[in-house]
Amino acid sequence: MGQYRCREAAGFTMLEALVAIVVLAVGVLGVANLLIKSFRFAQQSSYDVVALQLANEMADRLRANDAVTNTAGGYDTFDTNNGIPNLADNANPYRVACGGNAATCAPLTAAFDQAELSRQVQSNLPKGRAVICRDASSFNNDTGFSWNCVPGAGGAASTPLVIKIGWVSRFTESNGSNQPDATDARGNAKPQIAVVVLPGASN
Repeated sequence: MGQYRCREAAGFTMLEALVAIVVLAVGVLGVANLLIKSFRFAQQSSYDVVALQLANEMADRLRANDAVTNTAGGYDTFDTNNGIPNLADNANPYRVACGGNAATCAPLTAAFDQAELSRQVQSNLPKGRAVICRDASSFNNDTGFSWNCVPGAGGAASTPLVIKIGWVSRFTESNGSNQPDATDARGNAKPQIAVVVLPGASN
């Protein structure tokens, strides 16, 4: 009878050990998941900072080069999806002093600015994209930011000039689809920030 009780006690101890192992495993998985999410938050935050710095720096360049900024087709048709603008070394105003007047040098400066922004966005942000355009409604309460650019009723001159930057988010959709947040149905980046360069002339 005593031997039977010892075996029963030993079996109960084994069950307790298995339960403890399961609980420990669940705890380890929870900590691992927390660490992964913390890393994603930190990485996404760094992307936010980089994108905002690039947008603000480009906005300063546009304001400084108002001869091109205020001309239709100058900066306001820029899209990194069109590729990096080709700029020869002898046409780079930051390497070779421009010998012409403002009408000649301003477009060269604009071409350099666009090429520089293209390289920085594509190298620092995952599937990064940047667009500069005249847009009267960059943000929608239901869909968020959009790449589409819609001039205001008063025309381009009265429409704000904005810089939009987007990238593939480190977070996934909350519906459990595993689709990265801030992406369209094809997995392309959606804009996540928009900086107004010029508010547009009042009517």
